[in-house]
Amino acid sequence: MDVKSKRKEIEQKVLNIEIVDGGIDDLTFIYQHFTNDFAIDELKNYEQLELLITRKNYKLLLAKDRTSKEIVGYAFIYELEHLNAIWLDYMAIINKFRNRSYGTLLFDKITHYKENGLGVFIEVEIPEEGHNKEIQLRRINFYERLGAKCLPIDYEFPTNNGGFPMYLYFKPASNNQQLTKNLIQKAVMEVFENIHTDVIKRDHILRHFISTVQDEHF
Repeated sequence: MDVKSKRKEIEQKVLNIEIVDGGIDDLTFIYQHFTNDFAIDELKNYEQLELLITRKNYKLLLAKDRTSKEIVGYAFIYELEHLNAIWLDYMAIINKFRNRSYGTLLFDKITHYKENGLGVFIEVEIPEEGHNKEIQLRRINFYERLGAKCLPIDYEFPTNNGGFPMYLYFKPASNNQQLTKNLIQKAVMEVFENIHTDVIKRDHILRHFISTVQDEHF
């Protein structure tokens, strides 16, 4: 397929896809895919996701085909209202719809979800030797291709088994932005306080790495 045809295909998908808010009724279907889409160390249990969705700033977003009404992808996001930014907790395309540009479209919608927003934070697995390495590398390439940049922080995803080292990326909604050390710290601290209430020692894990943050320019 030539470049012109590929662009036309993507434009058609943009017109045929809508992003809608999901709710508790959608969680059962999404959770069946969710447990297969992410590493076991990253997973939240059903009850925690159900609790989070009932709160104001945490949302389940569904990408739907306008014609068939099928769900082609989903994302769990947290709105950092005071920073006017988005924390992308999880995002995935349903397996049978992958490699059709839906991931790019969904991520772009999330990046611009907030009007005049700062952008979106993304937790990304660090590639390790094993059968998941290729998937992990593809995920990094996906976000970097779309303009996300790895932040200078020794980030750890909090679990009840301790901190799970990950990369923390950021995709600005516009060019020439600066993320100060203070802003990044506020974002991470708010997420730990509000999303990871199921992790008993989250404060200890946070203290272990929060001082490693540095300013970042885009």
